[in-house]
This record gives sequence, structure tokens and C-alpha cells, in this order.
Amino acid sequence: MKTLILLFVLTTWLTATAPVQAKPKPKPKPQLQSQPQPQPESHPQPQASTQTQPSPSPAIYVSDTLDLPLRAGASDRYKIIGGVPSGSPVEVLKVDTARGYTQIRTPKGLKGWLLSNQLTTVPSGRALLADVRQELEQLQAQHAELKQHMNEMVNKPDGESLSYPQLYEQALRFRQQLAEYRKVATDTVAMDERNRVLQEQTVTLERELQVIQQENQAMRNENGSMKLLLGAVLTGALLLAVILIPRIREQRRAQWRQL
Repeated sequence: MKTLILLFVLTTWLTATAPVQAKPKPKPKPQLQSQPQPQPESHPQPQASTQTQPSPSPAIYVSDTLDLPLRAGASDRYKIIGGVPSGSPVEVLKVDTARGYTQIRTPKGLKGWLLSNQLTTVPSGRALLADVRQELEQLQAQHAELKQHMNEMVNKPDGESLSYPQLYEQALRFRQQLAEYRKVATDTVAMDERNRVLQEQTVTLERELQVIQQENQAMRNENGSMKLLLGAVLTGALLLAVILIPRIREQRRAQWRQL
């Protein structure tokens, strides 16, 4: 359909321009037709620029796995006897603080000297990244298990399906029950603490009662000894009186007789 329309337009254009070309004067018309061709469109500079541009390549990075040279002695003058990959765990054998070298043993059993500033107590980034990836996999597995458990809870095997509002209500009831259990447990702990305090007070009172009883017994013993002493004193005084009174009477009688 488009081709037919184009043919129709071309035929009409040709028929319209045919009598104009026969006249010698209106020659500027072909010039007007040639003028719409601007020079910027004719030169192929954009095509040349697109051809010279290199095709985009993927990003390339430098590997972080490097082999550190192990030397036969604590200096860079000694020959290299091997290498140890960066991030490998090593065993420290000797440390030369003056030269800044440390003798190590690699996991393969190779001994050599390495710069002390190339050793660190922190694991390498690759090891940490591996641990993080392992933890991420574990968390993803736990998330999948929890999601599966949630789906099983939502859709029970017996055909009874629970909606999220019902699950939310059940969760609220469980929280209330848990709060009540915690309150009871707290009250039980408080009662146990009170019982312990009362028991300690009872033991303290019993000790004080024993001390008071001992003091009372000591006071009774002291009172008994005082009574015995007073009795002995009174008895001695009576004996002296019994002995002295007759003598005094005789002396008085003797004095009266002399008068």
C-alpha cells in the first residue's frame, strides 16, 4: 500500500515538473532542489569516528593472590628459596627486630625469612570473605527453613488454612501467656528471695536467743555464787558473834567485879 502511494506521489510530481523544465528561464529550480543537500551531511566524518572507537571490553582486575618471596637469611642479599601465598597462616620461629625480618614456617613445612611488616595478626580479606559467604549461605538456609515453616503454619495439612490476622492473634495470645508465665516466675523468684531472707533472719534471731540464754545462765551462776558468798559471810559473822559475845560478857563481869 505504501509503495502505491509513493508511486502516485512520484507520478504527480513528475507531471507537475515536466512543463517547468521545458522553459529556459526557470532553471534555478534544479538549484533549489540541489540546495537542500548540506555539506555536513555529505562528509563521512561521523562514520570514521564510529569506526575508530574501540569496542567496550569487560573490566579486568589485578589478582590479590601474591607470592611473597622467602629468603635464606634475614636480609635481601640472601637468595630466594621459595614463596608463600598472601593470606596463608604461618608459624613464627624467630624475629630479628634489628633487620626487620622474621623466620617463619609455611603450611608446607618450608622455612625462610620474610619482612616483618608483611606479617599481621588479622586474617586476609579472602579468608574473611569466605567466612562471610559461609555465614550468608547459612542465613539464607535458615531463612528458607523459616519461610517453609511459615507456609506450613499458614496452610495446615488437614486443609484448615489460617490467615495472617489469625496468626497475629495467636501470636498476641502466646505473648500474653508468656508474660503471665514470666510474671508467675518473677513472683516465685520474689517469694523464694523473701523466704531466704526470712530464713536468714530466723537463724540470726536464734543465734541472738542463744547468746541471751547464755548470758542469763551466766547471770544465774553469778547470783548463785553471790548468794553462797553472802551465806558464808553471814555464817562466819554469826560464828564470830557466838564466840566473841561470851568473852565480852565475861570481860564485863570481870570489870564489874573489880569495881
